Amino acid sequence: MASAPTIHAPATPATRFEYLVVPLKEAKGVKKSEDVFAPEQLNELGEEGWEAVGLSLKYGDLMAWPVVLLKRPLD
Repeated sequence: MASAPTIHAPATPATRFEYLVVPLKEAKGVKKSEDVFAPEQLNELGEEGWEAVGLSLKYGDLMAWPVVLLKRPLD
């Protein structure tokens, strides 16, 4: 039985990221029936290269309001 050929790709370094947790205090009282909520703070961070990768709407022990997890590549 013949074996499949092996392909050797050059090693490339993994991209490293920095992370930021942003509380959205102003979103705490937003209801489903209200108009769209667009926090300007996230747009400003997006202009700085941050990308939203996670969201928690849960009222928890560590955070008392919604939070967004952001990341951007390290230079």
